[in-house]
Amino acid sequence: MGTWGTGISSNDVYEDINYEFFELYNEGMDVPEITKKLIQENKELIDSYEDQNNFWITIAKCQWECKALDSEVHKKVIEIVESGKDIELWKELDSSKSDLTKRKKVLDSFLTKISEDKKSARKRKRKVFRDAIFEKGDCLVFKLSDGDYCGAFVLESEKNTEYGLNLIVTTDIKKTDKPTLKDFEKAKVLFGMTQQTLTKFVPKEKISWYYAQHFKKAETEFEIIGKLKVDKYYYSSKDYQSFSNWDNLVLFQDTFYSDYKNNKCNVNVKLSSLRKKIKWL
Repeated sequence: MGTWGTGISSNDVYEDINYEFFELYNEGMDVPEITKKLIQENKELIDSYEDQNNFWITIAKCQWECKALDSEVHKKVIEIVESGKDIELWKELDSSKSDLTKRKKVLDSFLTKISEDKKSARKRKRKVFRDAIFEKGDCLVFKLSDGDYCGAFVLESEKNTEYGLNLIVTTDIKKTDKPTLKDFEKAKVLFGMTQQTLTKFVPKEKISWYYAQHFKKAETEFEIIGKLKVDKYYYSSKDYQSFSNWDNLVLFQDTFYSDYKNNKCNVNVKLSSLRKKIKWL
């Protein structure tokens, strides 16, 4: 469960589903069709003990904004909130008492909000086309809360698309002095343990797409220290289907290195393997 706060929108599931929902909505698709499509395409989330609550909460939020909240989806959210199952999940993930209190207030407020009719439906937006913030091959450095530098690498940069997405991979670079191009040339991909079920955790590479329109809200200060060639092409429609928040680049690593011994994954993937095509003999 990629979560960076107690809010309804402060998790990766919301980012992904909300993005897909309103992309289809703005293309003219009706809400029931969108909902059916997202349910069919996200069985893994719906079946996930960790992610199912956020999936249905996001669907309800999107439907409500369009003044088309389905009664069955509404019932699912009522059950999630009133049964306390979401709070129990947060307890199992060792959330603080403060976060549990905040989360409960957020859920209660959300249920009250969507239980009342919205005055008007969200208007369908005309698409605005954007370029990604960073160029393909850019080597980015930024500081963690402990003052160390870390590195992230831009695998893809969309031009003249609705969201101007950058595909960025987090590397294992962590230094007291500013990293160099040589550090990026020998860097490895950083992996984190992701919970699939209540008892099962698996390593997952930290690679996500980042929206151009959200960059201005980021508190992280990025610096480009150089560029490396990328021979491969990546597409947001099929590659690494994860969409994240810019400040998560710091948040994840702050959490990861706060307990490095337990968070370290025994996976060895070189950054260069994501940059270069395989040469067949």
